[in-house]
Amino acid sequence: MPKKVEHTVHILEGKATLSLRKTSPIWQVRYKIGHKWLRSTTKEQDLNQAKSKAVDLVTNAWFRQRNNLPTVSKRFKTIANLAIKRMEDELANEHGKATYNSYILALKKYHIPHFKNHNIDNVDYAALQRFASWRATEMGKTPSTSTQNTHNAALKRVFDEAVLRNYITTTQLPHLENKGGASSERRPDIQIDEYPTLLHAMRDYIKNGREGHERNMRLLLRDYVLILANTGIRQGTEMINMRWRDISLTKSGDKEYLTMRIKGKTQKWRTIQVRHRVARYLERIKDRNEELKKLTLRKLLAKGLDKPVIDATRNADLTTAFGRMFTRMMERAELLVDTHTGKNRTLYSLRHFYATHELTKGNVTAYQLAEHMGTSIAMLQAHYGHLDLLKLADKFAGEGSVSSALLDN
Repeated sequence: MPKKVEHTVHILEGKATLSLRKTSPIWQVRYKIGHKWLRSTTKEQDLNQAKSKAVDLVTNAWFRQRNNLPTVSKRFKTIANLAIKRMEDELANEHGKATYNSYILALKKYHIPHFKNHNIDNVDYAALQRFASWRATEMGKTPSTSTQNTHNAALKRVFDEAVLRNYITTTQLPHLENKGGASSERRPDIQIDEYPTLLHAMRDYIKNGREGHERNMRLLLRDYVLILANTGIRQGTEMINMRWRDISLTKSGDKEYLTMRIKGKTQKWRTIQVRHRVARYLERIKDRNEELKKLTLRKLLAKGLDKPVIDATRNADLTTAFGRMFTRMMERAELLVDTHTGKNRTLYSLRHFYATHELTKGNVTAYQLAEHMGTSIAMLQAHYGHLDLLKLADKFAGEGSVSSALLDN
């Protein structure tokens, strides 16, 4: 075990250490991810500010590790040079393609000079658009389709190298157009590592609301958002129209699941099992209702009441009201624009967040997810028979149980 230096401070119950180097007044934080020790700079000279920054750095790294996200990033220039080295080695061994020479030239002349100070995981839609404008200025013209395709292929080699070395995941890759830009056809979603920021933003949004109807609406929006993010159902047509009778507790073997009957946009019903934690959000909605708060959630669901789950009597159009509130909240938190698409996020982005998370974690197959979310599965149905979703309930519900999620066990 290394000897403790004079200027060393332990934080997070000893799981991380702040220290000063003899040559710098800036505090460094050292922490462990898996079996590997990492060191980061807090960029702070004041100890209290350094502690706060270090806690954020370390807890964010732990969150990213739990969700199979890269815990460290690298400069674009570093990854690009590794990609160049790989291509040069393949050319030297006569395994490379002749086009590698063009890729290397493009990277050295255009991509590295422009992106050299970017972290590889920050080269997103907006960054690629700026690159396209800069490149046209450098060339004095709009590059030909052939040139743009060559540049795209070169850039893809860099992204492939970053994925191979676990500096980014495939879900973080911006889509490239044939004409050299980034595709904006992809719908805006919320990245897994942005989710903690969203949760914090919702708490602040509630805290800053005026007592009474405004605060109640913000509390309702929070649970509405959390249900959407943890079920993948559609906001509006599916969530707004849901009634308490559409929710039940279902057993499979000796385990209990929260089950929802969903009426989709095609007016067809489907039955799904959802994450156990959704019971907690439903319980909070119940407890704010004067008529229902005396009942436990179990008793409420057993009654099968024909009453809306999302009920705000002063707002006839809840879909529009929630949409506007969500936009204002996201804007204040600087989360409104999806950097991968350049588009504003909406409540529908929570559906894409759910899908991305399930597929990234490998919990279910694309076919199972399509059945769960009530989306088009025509091609998949040609290869698979009818799916019994209750047999897959564990995959959708996650760890724990409904009882552990409820306050009224």
